[in-house]
Amino acid sequence: MFFRKKTAEHNYSFLGADMHNHILPGIDDGAQTIQDSLALLTALKSMGFCKVIPTPHTYTALYPNTPETIKAAFDILRNNLENAELGLPVVDAFASEYMIDDHFSSIRTRNQPLTFGGNRVLIEMSFADSAPMLMDEIFQLQLQGYIPVLAHPERYPYLFGQTAYFEHLVAIGCELQLNLLSLSDHYGKGPQKTAIKILEKSLYTWAGTDTHHMGHIDLLQSLMASNIFRKIVEYPFKNKALV
Repeated sequence: MFFRKKTAEHNYSFLGADMHNHILPGIDDGAQTIQDSLALLTALKSMGFCKVIPTPHTYTALYPNTPETIKAAFDILRNNLENAELGLPVVDAFASEYMIDDHFSSIRTRNQPLTFGGNRVLIEMSFADSAPMLMDEIFQLQLQGYIPVLAHPERYPYLFGQTAYFEHLVAIGCELQLNLLSLSDHYGKGPQKTAIKILEKSLYTWAGTDTHHMGHIDLLQSLMASNIFRKIVEYPFKNKALV
């Protein structure tokens, strides 16, 4: 059970690192300009994050990114960070959020997934329908030495409340990542209730902001004042290991 004593901590320094966000400029539905990127980083710093690992979408149908396109955007951000000298969070690595679809297997078989935390691959599914290849892709990733991390499991409508399914994922070696805003009603009551159930079962390993724009920043700031926030600071997320 994750509900423990309350704490006086009112920012995200208990996590230290944000391992899921869309702050790289101009390559997905997140930050569109370098000014957007710097504004998001400034806000994340003010909320207690000392490190940020960008994870832009790799989704062939909408955002057909490659390691090369992601590195190009990362280099633009890094160059601007060096020039800005604003004491912003450390951004010294990048990964991606991979859609599990018919194209992902070719990325995996070419051994090209970008990773965080050593050998972890952040994956997601469509919100409209489950990915029938999910279990096989988890297995294949593991055969290649990767640890799959399913992004925001609480947000898939076809999985609302299915605690046994999440327990099975964890049992077979797939880690789960909470979207912090799922703890509010930003995505709806279904994700909120499911997130709390997964937390109560201590099934999450990671927490991420999934920040795309300043609207998300405003919501993350509001979350810091909530009762649920004062309780999750005691949850054993592994984000600090990335700092």
